[in-house]
Amino acid sequence: MGRIALVLGGAGSLLAAYIVIGFFVARWLQNLMDGPKAWLAIGTIAGMILGVVNVALLIKKFLGEQNG
Repeated sequence: MGRIALVLGGAGSLLAAYIVIGFFVARWLQNLMDGPKAWLAIGTIAGMILGVVNVALLIKKFLGEQNG
């Protein structure tokens, strides 16, 4: 039971990290190329999507180990 809690807690932290990294990469690109402020939203959403995909793969892998 503790292992499941650790995986879910780590998944939340991983998702948050992807969102923050997406924001900072978008801000860096915005400053580098003098882009519009919409890039911040696009970078944050892209980070969130990548994070959700990564968390889904992590959970699928973890549940696959439990079943098999």
